[in-house]
Amino acid sequence: MAYLPLANLLQHKLRSVLSALGIGIGICMLITLSGLSRGSLYEVADRWEAVHADLFAYPDIWEGSVSSLSGVGLPDRYAHLIAREHRDIVSSVVPVFLWQVRLAGQGQLAAGVDPWHFAAISGGRKPIQGRIFDPDSGFSGWMERTLLGPPSDDGGPLDIGADDLGAADHNGMEVVVDSRLATAADIQLGQKVQMAGHDFTVVGIVPAGGLSRVYLPRRTAQFLFGSGDITKSTLLFIKLHDGVDQNMASRAIARAGVDVVQIRQFRQMLTSQFAIMFVYVDAVNAVAIVIAFLFIMVTLYTIVLQRTRDIAILKTSGASGAFIVRQIVAESLLLTLAGTAMGIVMSLAADVLIEAMFPLLTVRIGVRWILTGLAVAAAGAMASAAYPAWRATRIDMVKALNWE
Repeated sequence: MAYLPLANLLQHKLRSVLSALGIGIGICMLITLSGLSRGSLYEVADRWEAVHADLFAYPDIWEGSVSSLSGVGLPDRYAHLIAREHRDIVSSVVPVFLWQVRLAGQGQLAAGVDPWHFAAISGGRKPIQGRIFDPDSGFSGWMERTLLGPPSDDGGPLDIGADDLGAADHNGMEVVVDSRLATAADIQLGQKVQMAGHDFTVVGIVPAGGLSRVYLPRRTAQFLFGSGDITKSTLLFIKLHDGVDQNMASRAIARAGVDVVQIRQFRQMLTSQFAIMFVYVDAVNAVAIVIAFLFIMVTLYTIVLQRTRDIAILKTSGASGAFIVRQIVAESLLLTLAGTAMGIVMSLAADVLIEAMFPLLTVRIGVRWILTGLAVAAAGAMASAAYPAWRATRIDMVKALNWE
């Protein structure tokens, strides 16, 4: 009798496989959609947390829109003010200019950074091919002398054009890309790539995992994307001395017009900003799971109707109502277990397929979502078996045995 539920399912193999497949599709959607929506977002948060900094400062008018941080933000003089006024708690301040560009067929957040700050922004990653841009800081120095130095002989400001940046003696039109982007877009060292209407030369490739997938000289980013103004950056990354309390430091450094946030809070801010997307994904998952288990319930109910006579015989042989219920629930659990296994396998296959087709998307199928799928499946199995099991206990034995 212990194998009765399994024998019943094997008696109708095709129906059992289709029922399990319905569960599997629902579980696959739950794991894959959750892993895809949160995976890409958390991958961005991981890259921000890799920066060698504890805080970041940005204009308070942007409020919590951390995903759209780009363009002109804070004057560079704030970096010097913070470093000077809070030298007792601040180790370094790194200004960064962020700008949305299109490369490899999708939007990329390019980071303009000074070469001497490259290690901090890339999380200590060194080029695996080539070099970083402007290695001797000659280009940055030339830009500062030209645009921030004394006026020309005629009293007017000195001026340069975009073509001057790429001159052989300046090399300002250089970029470094991460290995994931280089693989996805088949970018080679020394290749010319176009971003925001300008041609850049790829001079280095670094391991993925730093703040951005695209790095360029901060002065170039400021000049090209900040309307020629090289006195402002998007935000400031702030590294504190060891042992300094981050809550206290963020309050001390904040000033009118400037928000200072701990980098470890970036993930929460990003999640909050995209909360509506998670609600949508979870709603789609819920609908898929409900449909899958309604399918199981209809299947079990049909089985009960088809086995009315068999169930009546069991009852006349002394089987209790509890025994009948256990058989129906066991069949539901077996179908759900098989379907969940199918769903997990399909989600792992979907992970490989998605990242093969879209190399810059990240799907994270972790233990958390697999356990969530198992918990949802177990609850759904019990719920979908409830009515068919109750219906089985209500069978009239006399009518069932006399039914032809």
